[in-house]
Amino acid sequence: MTQQVGYGSTANNPTSLPSILCLHGGGTNSMIFNIQTIRLQRALSSKFNFVFLDGPFPGPPGPGVLPVFESCGPFLRWTRSPSDATLSEETRTLITNACEKTEFVGVMGFSQGAKLAAGLLLEQQVKGRKGFKFGVLLMGVSPPMVSGLSEEEKATRINVPSVVVLGKEDPWREEGRRLYDEFWEEGKASLLELGIGHRLPTLDFENSMIVDEILRLYSETREET
Repeated sequence: MTQQVGYGSTANNPTSLPSILCLHGGGTNSMIFNIQTIRLQRALSSKFNFVFLDGPFPGPPGPGVLPVFESCGPFLRWTRSPSDATLSEETRTLITNACEKTEFVGVMGFSQGAKLAAGLLLEQQVKGRKGFKFGVLLMGVSPPMVSGLSEEEKATRINVPSVVVLGKEDPWREEGRRLYDEFWEEGKASLLELGIGHRLPTLDFENSMIVDEILRLYSETREET
């Protein structure tokens, strides 16, 4: 599947900047997520490269995709069906291949992509692997997307420093709040609640809040290594 490099790499030498893995929402694709996050990328272009992956499964367009992105198909997701919450082998292979090519400092996901990002952080922790140092979860839902873990392992609270961004008008806000409340160790995740629905913010001050959190996470986790 397609791997796109985002705004940061067009303005800088990709090898000179740390990289963030970007995972789109269900029923979109890497190009759409690249566009949706362009304000964040512009603000962080001197700090990071943004690498966007495409999910392996085709599906209908997700919430809010039409009519704006009508010509931007095919629309893709990370699971075989919309109701599936399991990390598939196809998705795992895509993530593994990307991580073999690039050393990522962080993972950023939107909606279903945030659910996947949470699962990657949980599995990384349970299995004692080195990998992502921080997570950025935008309008995600519970539970994290995993496979092959015991019920006890699935209940492990994530200790990877992260920011969870929720929309006060998002119809899935409560599921997003559960992700924050039930799956992170206390003090390991910060919560941003914005006055928007199930989408990325467009106002400068709201984007600045997310940018500041990403910079804080990177600064704090870089100091720990």
